[in-house]
Amino acid sequence: MNNHVMITVDTTARKYRLISLFIASLGILTLLMADIEISATDPMDELLAILAGFISPDLSQIDYLAEALLTTVSFAVVGISIAATLGIFLAPLHHLPLVSHFCAFIRSIHELFWALIFLQMFGLSSITGVLAIAIPYTGIFARVYSDILEQSPLDRRHWINDTSLSVWLYTGIIPCWAAIAQYTRYRFECGLRSAAILGFIGLPTLGYYLETAFSQGQYNQAAGLLLLFFAMIATLKWWLNIRLVLVYLIAAIVYLPWQSQLEFKYLVRFITQDIVPQPLLEPTLNLSHLSQWFGDLVSGQILPGIGASLLLSVSALLCCGVIALLTWPLASRAILGRGYILGHGLLIVMRSTPEIILAFVIMLIIGPSMLPAILALALHNGAIIGYLLAHRADRVQLRVDRPNGLNLWAYELQPQIYPSFISLIFYRFEVILRESAILGMLGVTTLGFYIDSAFEALFFDVALILILVTAALNMLVNSISLRLRRYLALDRIVTA
Repeated sequence: MNNHVMITVDTTARKYRLISLFIASLGILTLLMADIEISATDPMDELLAILAGFISPDLSQIDYLAEALLTTVSFAVVGISIAATLGIFLAPLHHLPLVSHFCAFIRSIHELFWALIFLQMFGLSSITGVLAIAIPYTGIFARVYSDILEQSPLDRRHWINDTSLSVWLYTGIIPCWAAIAQYTRYRFECGLRSAAILGFIGLPTLGYYLETAFSQGQYNQAAGLLLLFFAMIATLKWWLNIRLVLVYLIAAIVYLPWQSQLEFKYLVRFITQDIVPQPLLEPTLNLSHLSQWFGDLVSGQILPGIGASLLLSVSALLCCGVIALLTWPLASRAILGRGYILGHGLLIVMRSTPEIILAFVIMLIIGPSMLPAILALALHNGAIIGYLLAHRADRVQLRVDRPNGLNLWAYELQPQIYPSFISLIFYRFEVILRESAILGMLGVTTLGFYIDSAFEALFFDVALILILVTAALNMLVNSISLRLRRYLALDRIVTA
């Protein structure tokens, strides 16, 4: 029996070594291929100017700050409320292939791309922002709620085979309510970040004011907005009370302006003409013209976009893993005692700042290249993994004769949480790939760059095809990641 256990442990350890070596080798290779040039003439001067803004943030314009934050929170509250409600009803059906594939598809399209689509229908209205958050988050909630319900202490067959609401509620939802509420609270934090970056397409959320302030060199105002946003995220567990959710929802619905620029004839035109490939609208169908049009799209945009997206994502994944391994001890109570508070605060700041805002700021400092996007993705996702690893390390049962300091980290805690690290790396790669697309809006030639360019040129048919390619790529990577997690026996490790 002991020999069998030793063989199993050795086999698992070998799998971890191989997959770690593969990720490291591929990441180094992509870094060597990526454009990581620092093109700014005086990056240090720009960095010092931004730091000076954070040393003396401008919090005087209370109306301006309050409007940005209230609009951001309102979009998040309404969008996440809709998504969580739909997700909880789709969760019992998620085992059906049609439902699971539908949910995978809608969550594979980034909320900014959903916003660009609805922007053509509803303009810069609240409907655009709410739907852009609600649709992808519905797919996320349905999948995760389904995973939570599968771990219910009661027999899952009760709420799958019995369609009555009471059986589903009492045998499925209530026993798992604590886990559902915890995950929903975490996703609301993500929803705040999503609402913030909707400002990059013109909606009056935090991102709109941040982009304006940074672009105009008003770093004091930008610092004030960011510091208030960090404070709001850090205090989330105190003000996001489950008993006040309905109050927040009603207040958000009342606060948001719901006027829409939708005219039925424009909606019909968008669906029946604008998103239809241009060769199909010709009086007579010319297959050679259609083939040439699609071939040019594949060679000129799809393949280069996929290549750049994967190059950026894998490079960022390697840096993300390094940052996570270096930062989680700084936020671990087991290693630093009370000193963990400083590391904990640092990780909150890093993980609370949306990638596109991080990339925008870094680009101001070092100039345009792929490097700002790599650093932004690595810092944000590395902080999330580091935070989760620190939390997991603090729950490890330590021996009485445990070592201290670096030995505690290297020989006691790191080996025990390494499976969680690998699982989180696989999970975050899906997120990194999804986020890498939107960084194309800053000029990095990922699929998002071509999507944004197509929307600006009003080539909605091209934009739709590129969005579908982005979704298909994300779904493919998700499928591969899931298979690898099962191969490494990591599919039961809960990831956030």
